[in-house]
Amino acid sequence: MNRLVPTLLVLLIVPLSSADGFSYVYSSIVGTGNDVIILIEWTPTMIDPLCAPQPCCYNEVPEDCCHYIVFYANDSGVYYVTYAYNVKAFASENGTYLFSGVIYRAYNGCFQRLGDVPGKSKFVFPYIATMTSNKLTIYHLGCTMRKIGEVPVTSKCTFDLSSRNLIVSCPNGTRRFALSDSEMIEVPVVKRWVVLGTKRPSVTQGKLENDILVFSNGSRTYKIPSKELLPYLYDSKELKFLTGVFMKDALLILPPTMNYEYCIYNGTFSSKLSFTSPLSNSEFVVYDFKLSEFKPVYAFLYNGTLKPIPLFLPDGKYFKPLAPKVVIKSECPCPVRTSSEANASRANNKICGPGLLLFLSLLILKRKQ
Repeated sequence: MNRLVPTLLVLLIVPLSSADGFSYVYSSIVGTGNDVIILIEWTPTMIDPLCAPQPCCYNEVPEDCCHYIVFYANDSGVYYVTYAYNVKAFASENGTYLFSGVIYRAYNGCFQRLGDVPGKSKFVFPYIATMTSNKLTIYHLGCTMRKIGEVPVTSKCTFDLSSRNLIVSCPNGTRRFALSDSEMIEVPVVKRWVVLGTKRPSVTQGKLENDILVFSNGSRTYKIPSKELLPYLYDSKELKFLTGVFMKDALLILPPTMNYEYCIYNGTFSSKLSFTSPLSNSEFVVYDFKLSEFKPVYAFLYNGTLKPIPLFLPDGKYFKPLAPKVVIKSECPCPVRTSSEANASRANNKICGPGLLLFLSLLILKRKQ
């Protein structure tokens, strides 16, 4: 008991310090033009204890990494979806799919839940493979989530998934499957191995020209007077750090990434709030930024008229979503195929019908010869 007394006295003499903060970045922006999924990765941080005896050192130590705030945007607005952990987003011509244990489809302003994803999973558009203790189940993702087959496995099996094929490797051998939207067929050899990339909308950083903020992607240009944006920003320097996402009929403008660190040491408060463009390494810092000075972080939609949309409110560590919550529907309309896609489908049908009869006729004639 006597040994504890000096230790307690030392703790009472050393000035106490506390520190907190957060960082968030846009980890993914994917979409089809009509719809966009935005993943904002955020991490609450704390002071690094190894920095002692320095009173306020800002070496970030992830307190709980890494969470995501998921937003969905279309030409009508930006909507809050959910908080998620370890999430990935992929986009396709059928809409935008969000993968985080649950699969959703978004298209033309409609947000639909397709189903849950159990076990260890891998997603390569348009398929998802989920492995449990004794089976590997394959789903095709389109306007619905359709199970197309399953393979018995053990814990020692591994699998590779592509956009057309599946290879399952187990101690007793390797099996190969060709995938389609309705079935999987075992084949001796995988001839084609193609991985389709994630679709991303055109994204660019704004440029300030004589108090006009200009966003251009080569085919479209939007010009917005800076005075319309300034009331919603933390600092006028933030204008040069805004990101423009080109949607089908509007420009979506996102705020810069942010990092905030504060420390209270021996009754003295110090802090810094930094802004960074996700498209460049440029940064600016606001020092001695108080917790009480936080205000909503805005996104904007622009198509001749600026529409400000509050995304969330930071409090120095966490975030309160402010955007309206997306309404999940039981079914969404499927996209209308283009004429080129329809022609390709008709051509395939001709090959499978009369084309097949012609091929058989030629084969019979050759044998008679």
